Order: sequence, then C-alpha cells, then structure tokens
Amino acid sequence: MCGFLGEVNDALLDKHSFKKLLDLSIRRGPDQQGFWTSRICQIGFNRLAILDVTENGNQPIMSPNGKFILVFNGEIYNYKELQHRYSIKESDLRSTSDGEILSHLIGKMPVKEFAKVLNGMFAITIWNIESEEVYLIRDFAGIKPLFYGLSKSGIVFASQFDQIFKHPNFNTKKLRPDIMKEFLGLGYMSAPNTVFENMYQVNPGQIIIWSYQTRAIKSKINYFNWSVNPSKLDSLKSTYQDFTKEMQHVVMNQLRSDVPIATFLSSGYDSSLVSTFAKQHKSNIKAFTYGISDSKLDESKHAKAYAKHLGITHVIEKDSKDDLLSNVDVHFKSISEPFGDYSSVPSFLITKKAKKYATVMLSGDGGDELFWGYPRFRKSLNQAHWFKYPIWLRQFLIPIFRVKDKNLSSALTVVKKFSDWILNKQTHFTGLDKLMPNYEFSKDLKKLYDIHDTLDKPHVLQYLKKNEFYAHMQRTLRKIDLTSMANSLEVRVPFLDKQMIAFSNSIISEFTITHNRPKLILKDALYEYIPIEMVEKEKKGFTVPIKDWLKNDLKADFIKTVINTPFYGEDYIDIPVLHTLVQDFYKNTQKVDPWGLWHLYAWQKWAIQNKLVSN
Repeated sequence: MCGFLGEVNDALLDKHSFKKLLDLSIRRGPDQQGFWTSRICQIGFNRLAILDVTENGNQPIMSPNGKFILVFNGEIYNYKELQHRYSIKESDLRSTSDGEILSHLIGKMPVKEFAKVLNGMFAITIWNIESEEVYLIRDFAGIKPLFYGLSKSGIVFASQFDQIFKHPNFNTKKLRPDIMKEFLGLGYMSAPNTVFENMYQVNPGQIIIWSYQTRAIKSKINYFNWSVNPSKLDSLKSTYQDFTKEMQHVVMNQLRSDVPIATFLSSGYDSSLVSTFAKQHKSNIKAFTYGISDSKLDESKHAKAYAKHLGITHVIEKDSKDDLLSNVDVHFKSISEPFGDYSSVPSFLITKKAKKYATVMLSGDGGDELFWGYPRFRKSLNQAHWFKYPIWLRQFLIPIFRVKDKNLSSALTVVKKFSDWILNKQTHFTGLDKLMPNYEFSKDLKKLYDIHDTLDKPHVLQYLKKNEFYAHMQRTLRKIDLTSMANSLEVRVPFLDKQMIAFSNSIISEFTITHNRPKLILKDALYEYIPIEMVEKEKKGFTVPIKDWLKNDLKADFIKTVINTPFYGEDYIDIPVLHTLVQDFYKNTQKVDPWGLWHLYAWQKWAIQNKLVSN
C-alpha cells in the first residue's frame, strides 16, 4: 500500500511545497519516496514496500517504451498470471513487483482493456507523455481511494483528500451543502463527490481521462459492470463446495507478500473462513484478535477457541475503555477527510496493534454485503411489498394489518418510494431535514438508491446487495483504508476479489437468506472446519458504547467542539435546531440518534484540524 500525489499544471509547485503536500501521505508509504518531473507534470510517491522490498520496486515507473509514467497504490493479485499471458519476459524485468508488470501492460493495450484485465485493489495514475493525458483508474470494488481536483490551470490527483484541498490551486474552497448534508446523514463522502466544489473521487470501476490540451476531462469510462447471472445450482451442498474452491484460490493469491502477513480473526464467519484458508496455504500464518476489557463487546474468547481448533498461531491484544477514549483525538488527527463512522476508533487501535506483528493483514470484510449477511436485508425484503401500493392505500391498510413496530408503520405511511425508505434507514441523523431544510441529497446519491417499487423478492434482494456494495460498504472500505494506512498497514479483502464478486452474483438469493439463516453458504462452508456448536454465537462486531461516551466521558469535548466552536458550514444549517438537538439528547426530551451527533462531532474535528474553523 502506498500514497501518491501528482499535478499537471501550467505552473508547477516548487519542490519544497510539492514535497510538503506529498508528506501528508507519508504514513501510507514510509519506506521510500520518489519523484518524476517534466515541464508540465510532476508526480511524487510514498512507498510501503510489500513485493520486492528492494529499490528495484520503487515508483514512479516509466514504461519500457518510454511513453508512460505510472504510480499505483494497492496490490495486483493476478500480476504473475498477467506476466505469463502477455509474454513479459523475466529478462525484461528489473524487479519482482506487480507495479513493473503494470508498466509493461499499459504499452500493450488500450487503457480500458488494461483496467479490465486487472484483479486486485488499486488506485492507478498514468501520465501519457505523448498525448499529455492523465489516466485515473480505481479498482472495481472501491477498496483504494483516488481523489482529484480540477482548476482552470490543470489537475491535481492524490491518494488523500487533504492533498487536494490543501493544494494552492484550491486556496478558495466552496463548500457543497448537498454533500455536507449527505455526510451528516451517512458519515462519509459518497463517490464521485466531495464536500468541496471542483474536487472529486473516481468511482469504483471507473477510468477518468483528462487532457492537458483542453484542460478538461476527455472521457469517463466504466470498465467494470455489475453483472448478475443467478442460476439454479444442483444443491446447497454443491454451492458451498464451489464457494470453498473459489475462496481457497482467492486467499492463496492474496497471500503473496515479501513482508510478514497475518489475518484478522473475530468470532464471525467471514474472518474465520479467511483464516482457515490462509492456514491451508501458509502453515505458519498468525491470526490477530483485538479484545476489549468489556465482556459485552469482547470476542477474543471465541476467536481463541477457533484458532486453537484450526491450529493457527494466535495473538490477542486487549485494550480498556480508557485506552479507547484516550485515542479518540489521536484517531481524528490521523484521518485526512471528514469521516463519521464511530467504529473507526477501535479500527484505528486494531490496525495500530496489528502492525506490531505484520505489514499485511487479510480481512473478512465484504462477506455480509455479497452474501446478504445483514439483518436489514430480510427486514427490508419483508416490507418491500408495501411500496407496490400508493401511499393513500397504505395509510388505510397498515392500521388494519396492525404493524406492531410504530416507527415502521409511521414510515410506511409517510415515505412514498421503497428507495427513499432504504436511504432513510441508512441515514443515522434524527432531524437532519430540520437542520438543513433548504438542501437535498445530490442526484448521484439518489441515483445510487434508485429502485422500482414493483420488483419481486429475488430482484429486491439483488438490488439490495448491489446497493450495499456501492453505498454502505464504501463507508466500511473508507474506514479500513483510513485507519490502516494511518498505521502503515496494508489490509487485503479476499471477499472483494473479482472472482468472489462473480461467484456471489452467480448464486440465487434463496441459498443465502432462506430459513432465517443469512450467509447460509458461508456458514455451511465453515462447518466443514469448525464444529457448528462452536460457531453459532452472536457476532459482536467492532463497536463502542457511543451513547454512553457522548453522555459522559466525551460530553465536555463534544459541547466545546460542536456548540462552543463556530460550526463549519453554519450558513447552510439552522443553528437553533442544532442546539435543540443537542439539548434534547442530553435532557432526554426527544429521541436523538447518537450516530448523527457523532457525525457532527467528526465533521467539526476535521474542520478544526484543517484550520477551516478556529476553536
């Protein structure tokens, strides 16, 4: 994993200023720093050495034909296969890195075909010296970030958002209230937008081509298509057996590393499967578990039992409540963009502890999204049929059918569309519309949640999976990237391998969500290795008692940060409503979701840290 910064401009930054900006991402790549400069383009790179740790693997890299300069952040899992497929000779290589294979490939095919053959997690930037064009390429799952900013004089591209908005081209920043509202509701910036005008993210599975000659984007290419082809397989048993074969191959490919590699292990199915298959291919691999002294949140006991049964060397690191609290501010200062998922606090500490044992970790993330693991899949499926009826008919029918959940019955009689209901369920902010009554979410976000109200159950489930993949999962991936890179740790995600995505989209939904057993295929696969009585326990997840923290330990700092400091973007919000929300939370006069308050807290912490407001 690495970090890069580049600019194509009429007037380039001086070396000192450019290096200062590049150094913002030094934790992403502390092992080597490299530069390439021409009259109108300069690129800098911070390397975390994973494959070929010698200087031969350094970047930026020039293609053998001298036409391209390339930098990339991430890993290409099929680079050896690509080397063989496209007849790249060992004698023509000076390293054993995946990056050098990319530099050869880009000279052999158009950029779209180049992106389509890659399997991995990556953010790639290529400068075409001859045509004076920039190619920005982001992996199909959105695991690695890629930001860019556009001005009249040129383009700036980087691995981190702060490297864009702190560039002198953007000294005058204009906040986008629609994206600000999205952040306060969802807790992250949804691609392709950011909270500032003229600054963007490359979408997952997208190529942006920018031309210096026109100082504009030449084209946007979607090279990855979400393709669902469910087929009736012979039996559940054959399906989970096929899953096992696919996952074993995926994990084997993702174990390639020239530095220490380990797995995260919790009490859940996903990380247990990854650890199981990793052990099969690398007998001495370690599994890492992060524990919390609070028994209500701690999973280390169950993880220890799994590791013992599987014969995996197991490491447990534990923290107390005080350890977590003392790192809240440290964690905020390490994050380079507004980010409001409070589980980023334990995630920051998890990756910090894991770094003591390895430089690369395999994670179980993505299993819930691809195999309908979240309880909300079934809850949403059970309510989807209501939206086939006009709202006036629902208002008449729901009292007759006596929907017990008052919040649900109220929502079903107010929200017009199923897609709006799904988005509302993801928005953890009581009173957001009252706080920002004059603004709506962006068209891009609304499009992300668009669905027809008349779909049947199988199609609803497929929609929900795709929505999770491109919406909620992106917040999870930002959390992983932000917190792991803050600790110079690479985290790989086997469930989001291209092969696993294709396999997930080839199975019928009935195999994964029937009989009130979400992730049925994954569970049955795991039972082949771990007895069912050991596994069937409630997953606790990496979380913290956010309501208790805000009510007690963090109350003084929260009030100082959100209420007593000028609020960034105050021209777009109703300040009295903000104060009322906070008062209602502390006086218990109204139900206020603490998630939404944490989003306010994170927003202000980011703004203060970056001197956008003064405290």
